[in-house]
Amino acid sequence: MRQCEGVYKALFFVIIKNMAVWSMIPWLKIRSIMQTFRASIEDALQIRRNLVLLLGALGFLLICLMGVIILMNRNTKEPSNFSRTLRNNFKPLSIAPEDLFLPDEPDFLPEVLLNREPRNPWTLEDVRPFWTDPLQDDPELWRERIKAAIDEFLEGVP
Repeated sequence: MRQCEGVYKALFFVIIKNMAVWSMIPWLKIRSIMQTFRASIEDALQIRRNLVLLLGALGFLLICLMGVIILMNRNTKEPSNFSRTLRNNFKPLSIAPEDLFLPDEPDFLPEVLLNREPRNPWTLEDVRPFWTDPLQDDPELWRERIKAAIDEFLEGVP
């Protein structure tokens, strides 16, 4: 029985050792993932540092350029000949209102008459030169024309 205890102890230590190794494997994976993550962050920060340095240099150059421009224009109170000629050539022009707006239209409409004289009705003597009696010439001719017009109209009706 004593021998079995030694075997059991040895087997127990082998199992415990293997368990310790197997339990370390996830930690090793996590450690490798953390190392690659740290490396990528360091690379990103290096790129960011370079970008910050570049933007800082550009900002400094812009401020220097603005300072030089301000210093160059600080003592120029008198306008130059070129600016005077430009100002004289492009003076604002006054425009007459007649050029901007259309003139009023003339009044072609007659005045409104609230009361008017009534017209004289036509008499038979006034109408006689313009009137011809259709039944005096040939009544059958007119009947045929009227009948043809009615027939043509009724044929067109569905």
